[in-house]
Amino acid sequence: MHHLVKCLLCVMILNLPVFCWGEADGELYLVERQVDSQSSVERDSVAKDALIGLLTKVTGLRNVPRSLKIKEALNGPAAFYSGFSYKPNDEGDGFLITYDFDKYLILDLIGEAKLPYWWSVRPRVVIWLALDHSSQEILSSSDSHGFVRHLRERAMARGIEVELPIMDVKDRSLVSYKELMSGIAHQIDQASTRYAADIYLVGKVKEVEFSMDEPFFEGRWEFWFDDEFLTADFKSLTVQEAAELGIDLVVDAVVANDAVFALEQQEYQWVVTGIDSVHEYVRLKNIFEDLEFIDTFFLEKLSVDQVVFSISTRASEKKIVELLAKRKVLVENPFYRGPGLGFKIGEGFN
Repeated sequence: MHHLVKCLLCVMILNLPVFCWGEADGELYLVERQVDSQSSVERDSVAKDALIGLLTKVTGLRNVPRSLKIKEALNGPAAFYSGFSYKPNDEGDGFLITYDFDKYLILDLIGEAKLPYWWSVRPRVVIWLALDHSSQEILSSSDSHGFVRHLRERAMARGIEVELPIMDVKDRSLVSYKELMSGIAHQIDQASTRYAADIYLVGKVKEVEFSMDEPFFEGRWEFWFDDEFLTADFKSLTVQEAAELGIDLVVDAVVANDAVFALEQQEYQWVVTGIDSVHEYVRLKNIFEDLEFIDTFFLEKLSVDQVVFSISTRASEKKIVELLAKRKVLVENPFYRGPGLGFKIGEGFN
């Protein structure tokens, strides 16, 4: 009798509608490029560079290896985007074209090319940049200095979200230029919390010379990441080069920690309590199937208040737990004693 109930329950599950879980990937699969015209020839040509740019964002790799699979994709990039749109280029001649790449086709390509996948759940970064030029100041989000534009452009190209402080009375009361330059800005943690930042990047930069009407800079980028203090010193760099160095310092560290590589397939068994309806079970199932690096989700046992299932994945179990913990979907059950891992549903589950 119990076996029959389980079979009927499985039939119900297969026919229930799919639930969407988590935030949309937003701009991650959108790539913007400059073009001179709206011709199909130029659109197809520029699409190759756009595809490489998209792979850079999704994998976290600064330089995407040109394997056979990637070369084949570059020969026909139109197969990987689902749409495109044009708008006038307000900062120059021609147009800006935005390619809307298909997430699942890109993920298939990454898997076939054996490239790493960088989770779409990425840290928010606030940048505190003390700049010594015609004046001594901490750059704000509304400043017109080239550093602001180049930091944002590089962050978009690498696939992360960055902010600069607004530097209002509250910010200035917590962080001053002299404190930032001297490394004694003790309230920078409190100031960064205001921007919901996971990481704060500090820049200590000085304008040193001009060459062909372009200023050069020297200084240092620094930030804490997983109890490690990371720095990058530089001299005689343009504003674009210095900005890219700072963003790359952060992204490379995060990717090294979070990237999922297509290594050997692993299978893990998990037990989740707090699931008391078919509706909630379907939500749980879709959560795992929406994770790009989960290949299969297999139900092993379904009972009152508890689900036992296995997942097949190329990611480490530790990384999957970290991701779900960040979204507060599941929390580890301290009373579970195995086999596998035990969890309870968290506040972010529904």
